[in-house]
Amino acid sequence: MAQLSYTAKLDSSEGLSRHFTITVPAAEVDKAYANAVEKLALTMKLPGFRPGHVPAKVVREKAGEQLAQEVAEQLMQAALNLTVAEHKFNIAGQPHVHAAGHAADDHGHHAHHIVATEGQDFAFTAALEIFPEFEPQGFENLSLEKPEAEPTEELVTVALNRLGEQLQTFEAKEGKAAKGDRVTMTGQGFADDKAFPGGKLEDFKVVIGSGSLIPGFEDGLIGTKAGDEMDVQVTFPADYHAKELAGKPAVFKLKIDAIEAAKAEALTDASAKQFGFDNLEALKDVLKKGAVRDLNMASEQQVKRQLLDALETANNGFDLPQGLVAAEHQALWRAQLNELRQKGLPMEALGDDIEKVVSELKPLAERRVRLGLTLAAIAKKHQISVQNADIEQAVAEQVQSAGPRGAQVVEYFSKPQNRQQLVGPLLEDKVTAWVMSKAKITTKQVDARTLLGELN
Repeated sequence: MAQLSYTAKLDSSEGLSRHFTITVPAAEVDKAYANAVEKLALTMKLPGFRPGHVPAKVVREKAGEQLAQEVAEQLMQAALNLTVAEHKFNIAGQPHVHAAGHAADDHGHHAHHIVATEGQDFAFTAALEIFPEFEPQGFENLSLEKPEAEPTEELVTVALNRLGEQLQTFEAKEGKAAKGDRVTMTGQGFADDKAFPGGKLEDFKVVIGSGSLIPGFEDGLIGTKAGDEMDVQVTFPADYHAKELAGKPAVFKLKIDAIEAAKAEALTDASAKQFGFDNLEALKDVLKKGAVRDLNMASEQQVKRQLLDALETANNGFDLPQGLVAAEHQALWRAQLNELRQKGLPMEALGDDIEKVVSELKPLAERRVRLGLTLAAIAKKHQISVQNADIEQAVAEQVQSAGPRGAQVVEYFSKPQNRQQLVGPLLEDKVTAWVMSKAKITTKQVDARTLLGELN
């Protein structure tokens, strides 16, 4: 196919889009058919014929549709490769192809929908996008501010209390509910006088003061008694995951089923042993080290976000390949659906206008594509690349963090295509580390709890 004879007519060139009509003459089609028939005849099994001796005429009769599609696919691939090479295109994503004279759908037709016919010219159209050519800007001499915080006793105490809650037991209580009590309730939430999805509560338990529910809900339970029927007025946070409820006032109509008081059981050396530690001090030491690790991670995330924000602002003058944006947009939407499934929430939790929710993800998709192209341009300019040793180290770290599942991780990354998935994130890390090494970084002491909010 390297010597394939064909013509490629550039129909339009706008931005990063290129549209071609490509025609392969009948003589080339016939040659490709003959090769395909000869190849298929070697493996075709038919009653009355020895393997490898099925006549060409019979092969054509029995596998006509298969041959028409295979030849079309071979010719398209060869002609496209030669066209791309001739124009020195650096293409982004897969070209969309369809039969000449037929309009493509939104996603383009797949190659197997197109057929070639012996004795006739084979024509198809191809729509492709190329990567933008640009000089990366704003990555040298950046000024960044890195927040830092020391772990406080309060952080360790909060972590200890969280562990203590796992061992906490409750017993029935007479009288009114107070902070620290566990309340069991049944009810329904309403917004705009309508019951909303995810607002139904059945045998629902919450510890007052745990902060596990939206602000105002738990406080509204203070002073209630078993058997009470009541309304709790709340306002959903502005960043609530269900966009249709975000920032809205709501009322929960509740029946209090039970009030229970927590048994007073302070964490001791004995309870620390239930978590696998020699004593309470050893547990506190591990929690403090964990707080240091979390604070460092939050600090690095914040300074990296500053860096990426600066790069996005400095490199906003080039067009984006819309195919890459669409693919990233779909990936973000799939990730959001997976998050809902993991939380056990229905899609309705996102609100009534799903199209709006999906459209609101597009700016993030565009940001990711723009930053990906910018980081790749910096990598190319300064010859930063991912080596086998980088991939090996990344795999080793994932194996170690997987614990008992380490063998499964080893198996997964034994496949080259899975190892390839690590290249993009590793390159981003190497480029951002390189840019960071050139930046002027000043540190600023901040509140530890404020900084940890970065991880949420």
